[in-house]
Amino acid sequence: MNKAGRVKSLKVVKFVTVALFQGSAALLCAAQADRLPGSDAQIRDRLDEQPVEVIRLRAGELPEVTLSADILYRILASEIGAQRGVFDISSRTMLGLARDTGDPRLARRSLEFALANGNMRGALEAARYWSRLAPNDAEASATELALAAAAGQTSGLGEALRERIDKAQDKAEAIGQAVGVLSRVNDRRMALRVLETALEGRARQVPESHLALSDVAFSAGEYQRALEEAKAAQAYPALREEGALRRLQYGIVVDPEQAVADTRAFIKTHPGARNVRLMLASFLSERGEYDAALEEVRDMAHQAPEDFELIYIQAQLNYRAGRLDQADSLLQQFVGVQAQRQEAVAPGASDAGEALADARLLRAAIAEDQGRLDDAIMELGRIDDPAMRFPARLRQASLRAKQGNLDEALAMLQSVEPMDEDERMQQVMLGVQLLRGAGRHEEAVTLLREVEAEMPDSTDIKYELAMALEPLDRIGEMEQLLREVIELDPSYAHAYNALGYTFAERNIRLDEARELIDRAHELLPDNPYILDSMGWVRYRQGDALDALTYLQRAYAQSPEVEISVHLGEVLWALGRRGEARAMWRAAAAKDAGNELLRETLQRLGVKL
Repeated sequence: MNKAGRVKSLKVVKFVTVALFQGSAALLCAAQADRLPGSDAQIRDRLDEQPVEVIRLRAGELPEVTLSADILYRILASEIGAQRGVFDISSRTMLGLARDTGDPRLARRSLEFALANGNMRGALEAARYWSRLAPNDAEASATELALAAAAGQTSGLGEALRERIDKAQDKAEAIGQAVGVLSRVNDRRMALRVLETALEGRARQVPESHLALSDVAFSAGEYQRALEEAKAAQAYPALREEGALRRLQYGIVVDPEQAVADTRAFIKTHPGARNVRLMLASFLSERGEYDAALEEVRDMAHQAPEDFELIYIQAQLNYRAGRLDQADSLLQQFVGVQAQRQEAVAPGASDAGEALADARLLRAAIAEDQGRLDDAIMELGRIDDPAMRFPARLRQASLRAKQGNLDEALAMLQSVEPMDEDERMQQVMLGVQLLRGAGRHEEAVTLLREVEAEMPDSTDIKYELAMALEPLDRIGEMEQLLREVIELDPSYAHAYNALGYTFAERNIRLDEARELIDRAHELLPDNPYILDSMGWVRYRQGDALDALTYLQRAYAQSPEVEISVHLGEVLWALGRRGEARAMWRAAAAKDAGNELLRETLQRLGVKL
C-alpha cells in the first residue's frame, strides 16, 4: 500500500475542528464557515486581522484556546497533506500547533502522522511532547517509553518503568505493560537488565513479576533463568497454570524429558488444567508420539464431554499420524455438532461457522490426500464462512487444475469476486501459477499485462511479469521490469536476486550478476534461494569451494530440487562424485521429470 493509504488505518479526524475544539469553539467554527477565504493567499492575508490567542493552561485540563484562522488553516493543511501522503510536513505542522496551543491531542496527531511515514525519530519527539502536555495520560507515557525503547534509548528506562509500576493501582497490569514496552528493545539481554531494574523494590514482591522475568529471560536466551522464574510463579495458587505452561514450554529447551515428567506430575493434581494438557499433547505430537498425545486429549474429552473442540483436536492428531479414515470420522462427528450449534442461535452469535469452515478444510485435505478430488472440491464448496470463503474457492480452482481441467479451473477462478486489493493479488497470482505450471506462458504474460494496467505501481505484479517472461527468453523485457521494481522499491531483494541469477544461469555479465546477488544477500542474508544464487554465481566465476559453502547453507534450509541439482554439480566439479550422485538421486526421488535435473545430467554425461 502506498504511503497515502496508510493514514486511513489511523484514527483520522477529518477536518478536526469540532473534535479538537468543543463547545464555544465549535460554534465559532460554524459561524465563520461561510466567511472562510478561498485561497492560501487570502488565508494568509486574513491572518494579520486575527488577535493574538490567549491560551490559559489549567492543571489537569485541556487548554482553553481561542480558535483563529491561523489555527484552522494549519489543521486543515496538515490533514489534507496527510491524505496526500505528505506525512512529514503534516507531522511537523501538528507538533508546532501542539507547542503553540498546549493541546496534547495535536501532539498525538503529530505522532500518528510520523508513524505513518515510518519516521520513528519524529514519532518519539511527538510522543515526548504529548507526554509532557498530558503527564497523567498513561497511554502517552507508555507510548513515549515504547518508542524510546525501540530507538535503543534504554538509559533511565528501568527507573521510569519502576516509577510507573510503583504508582499503578494494578501493579500486575503495569508489569505487563512494562514487558510490552521492552518487547521493542532489539537487544534482549539489555531488555532483561532493564526489567530487573524496573522490578527492584516492592515490584519484585508482585507474583506476576516472576512471569515477566521468565518471558524476557527466555527471549534473551537465558533458558535456565526462565525456567527458575516459571517455577517461582507456580508457587502462587493464582499463577499455577501460567507457571506450569512456562515450565513446560521453557523447560523443553533445558531438559525435554524432565519438562514432560514435571508436567505429567502437575496434571495428576490439576486434571482440569486444559491449556497445560493441550500444550503437552502438542509437544508429544511434534515428537511423533501421536498415541500419547491422543491419549491425553481423549482423557480430557472424557472429563469434559461438552468440550467439542477436543473432537477436532483429536481429528488433527489422527491426520498428522496418517490415520485419515479415523480423522475423517471424527470430523463428521464434529461437523454434525457444529451444524446443530449454528442452527440453534442467530447468525454470527457463535463461532460455529468458523469451526465448520476449519473442519471442512481439513476434510477437503483428507479427500485430496486420498485422491478423491471431486469430494475435496465439493467439501470446499460447502464453506460459507465469510472469512474463509475466498481461500476455499481458490483451493477449489487449484484442485480442478490438478485434475487436468485447467480452463474450467481458470473460469472458476475468474468467477470469484475479490473483496480488496490483497484478494485480487491472490487471485491473479494463482491464475499465473496455474498457467505457468501448464506451460502456457504467453497467457500468463497477457494476464499480468492486464493487471499491470490496473495497478501500474505494483512491484509484485511487475516482478511476477518479469518471471513470466523468463521462460519465453524475453530477457530484455524481463531486465527492464526488474529494474523498474528496484527503482520503485530499492529494498526488494528478490528483484536483485532474480536479475543476478538470470545472468549467472546464462553465464553472462557475471560481475554484474554477483553485484546484484550480493545486494540481495545484504537485504535477506538467510534466504535459501538467495544463498543458492550466491553459490551459483561463484561457481560460474570458477570459485567452486566458495560456492559449496553457500549451496550447503541453502540446502540445509530448503532441500528443494533446484538447490539439490546445483549442489550436486558443484560437488561433481570438486571430484566428490559419490556425494553428487547421492544429491541428484534425492532430487530425482522428489521430481524425476525436473527439467533442470534432466539438463544437468545430460550436459555432464551422468546416468543415475
